[in-house]
Amino acid sequence: MSWKDPRTRRDIVYLLTMLVPIGYTVTYSVLARLSGTSPRAIGTYMRQNRDLVVVPCHRVVSLQGLGGYSKGIEFKKRLLRIEGALEDSSLKRISSVEEFWEVVEKNGEPIDVDDP
Repeated sequence: MSWKDPRTRRDIVYLLTMLVPIGYTVTYSVLARLSGTSPRAIGTYMRQNRDLVVVPCHRVVSLQGLGGYSKGIEFKKRLLRIEGALEDSSLKRISSVEEFWEVVEKNGEPIDVDDP
């Protein structure tokens, strides 16, 4: 598969989404910049997500607010509140590529790119 294959790009977007730690959200535009696509494509990938437990698409939000969610916006709010990412209508939002990698490094497990 080549980089232009939508399945490959979608898989990369899902992997990036899985790197967002509990208690944080990331914008569609940051994921778009990281994966070389558009925020609209990120929204499409999130709508296509059939494994909501593994790929936490509820952590993907818009610049203006929460964005959408296949299970409804109230359910998305509830999940984000449980995780500590939504407090008093304020989101803990990752809003730049640099901040994304800082948060992942600070909160996540090391990424071994050589692991098969």
